[in-house]
Amino acid sequence: MEHAWQPMAIPDVTARFVGSGADWWIAGGQAIDLFLGWETRSHGDLDVEMFRSDRSVLFEVFEGWDLQAMSEGSLVPWSDPRNLADSVFGIWARPTPDQPWQVEIMLADGDRSEWRFRRDPSIRMPGERLIATTADGVPYCTPEVQLLYKSKMARPKDDVDLAHCLHHLSPQQRRWLIDAISKTSVHHPWLRVLEASLHQQHE
Repeated sequence: MEHAWQPMAIPDVTARFVGSGADWWIAGGQAIDLFLGWETRSHGDLDVEMFRSDRSVLFEVFEGWDLQAMSEGSLVPWSDPRNLADSVFGIWARPTPDQPWQVEIMLADGDRSEWRFRRDPSIRMPGERLIATTADGVPYCTPEVQLLYKSKMARPKDDVDLAHCLHHLSPQQRRWLIDAISKTSVHHPWLRVLEASLHQQHE
């Protein structure tokens, strides 16, 4: 049961965060689905992201739940918002220790005025551009930022996510992603794909 998952439904997590006063958004593969407007594949977990400075609201949003910090590859019980190392950027949540995990909360750097990329703080974006919203009010990570996160591993499923999103991204979004990936991996194979898509658009 230690790493078993039963992902919470997006409407349920949305209902929990309503009224929390914190900025939060769906991340990971489900953010890609929300951008595209259809489910590209089944998802074994649910990622939510929020700013690190808002982490204390998690004890209200998930009151009574088992919250654990992912620290150096291990889960450590977390019960005090003041006691969280800067190196911790993931909190796992489940109703009780004998139930499957339902959501992972990723902690982002910055605030609602400006998000900063944890791996390279020179990569930034205004908060109003970072968080997109579906027609029914679900906030999600804008696709160019989500793809930047995914570019680190670039697994086959991440390549598929890029392919699904590519021609739905605006030229501005593609240019931002090219610039960001260039700072983290100058020879990344996605760069050729993104640049080619821009050239095709202008032909």
